[in-house]
Amino acid sequence: MTPHHCFQPMTLQNKHILVVTSVYPMTADGNHGAFIREANLRLQSKVAKFTVFAPAYEASKSYVLDGIQVYRFRYCPKRFENLARDGAPTKLQRQPLYLLVAALYIFLGSLQLFWVCRKQKPDLLQIHWPFPHGLMALPASFLLGIPMVFSFHGAELLLANKFGFVASILRWLLPIAKGVTANSSYTCTLIRKLYNGPVTIIPYGLTIEAKPPKTRSPEEIPKLLFVGRLDERKGLRYLLEALPLVLDQQPVSLHVVGKGILEEEIKLQCQSMGLNNYVQFLGFVSKEELADQYAGCDIFVLPAIIDSKGDTEGLGIVMIEALAHQKPVIASAVGGIIDVIQSGITGLLVPQKDPKALAQAILSLLNDPIKAQEMGQKGLADIQLRFSWSRIIPLWEHVFTRALNGHLAVNRELITDNR
Repeated sequence: MTPHHCFQPMTLQNKHILVVTSVYPMTADGNHGAFIREANLRLQSKVAKFTVFAPAYEASKSYVLDGIQVYRFRYCPKRFENLARDGAPTKLQRQPLYLLVAALYIFLGSLQLFWVCRKQKPDLLQIHWPFPHGLMALPASFLLGIPMVFSFHGAELLLANKFGFVASILRWLLPIAKGVTANSSYTCTLIRKLYNGPVTIIPYGLTIEAKPPKTRSPEEIPKLLFVGRLDERKGLRYLLEALPLVLDQQPVSLHVVGKGILEEEIKLQCQSMGLNNYVQFLGFVSKEELADQYAGCDIFVLPAIIDSKGDTEGLGIVMIEALAHQKPVIASAVGGIIDVIQSGITGLLVPQKDPKALAQAILSLLNDPIKAQEMGQKGLADIQLRFSWSRIIPLWEHVFTRALNGHLAVNRELITDNR
């Protein structure tokens, strides 16, 4: 019997997966890249070892979180070492100096990733945001013979739409990968412009433990909630523009959770519109407090847009978290949002950049609390079916084992041919 006939399918047991990402929590309560951490935690029982490779944030050190070694690679002086925080495309658009930072990110990241791979000897590389990380991982993958799985989130593909060189790099890299995943059908559609091989759609699930919805007392005014980075594509400015239209007919408050590059601009807009008494900026909050915010709101609003860079929501995990708290969601019909919200059933979808439509949708649910409650209940049932980790984790297992088996089969073919 030839070695080829002795081939046995591989499992994830005793395997070491190294995850390359631009974002990962610094602490157990951190929100940056919490969805990646959650997937690692859920897969830990299936995999012998995870290691994470991520950029340093202003000279942050490497550390161990959840028993996982997190390597933070340095790529710039501390002052500029924040490229991946608050959205790299926005920084590159606003400050061309960051192009030099981006070049250092890729070059120094490649060298340090090669060193980590040589030392750690992982069986598989999972590459989040394949541009630029697929480029960074290529030397380690090629020279050390480590297969790669590419996990797309949307932003890198929107860059490919705008810049031909990014599209060319991804077209070249994609066939090299042993597995390709997309976080939504929208992201998958963007991949299809560059690649016609197999793509597995794997969304992300909850990163917080849902709390029962709180009952608002009659004297309390209704509360709207926004959670997200304060940047252009989240569209918060349009929700602020909608607020006076709502306030003309109904008292409400808006809680804003998150920080970002546009924070000062948004606060100035709020002040100039006379909305300071109606809007609370809470910044970053703990997971416990975030769950309290979801549980205590009446409506969750995500007014996302396709921004000036062509970027938009790849999926929108915050909507899944709101639905887990049985809250109706009002959101723009852009990007991966349409994968999450069933308009008229679990929430309402409105045109992007349309404050009037946002206001009408908000008022329609505030004026019909029974309908809003039904939407929240249907939303919970829907995400328990479609976005549960019990459904998501087997998908990751399948992608990873298929990548390892494909790599093993190719190596065995090479050995057989050489004989």
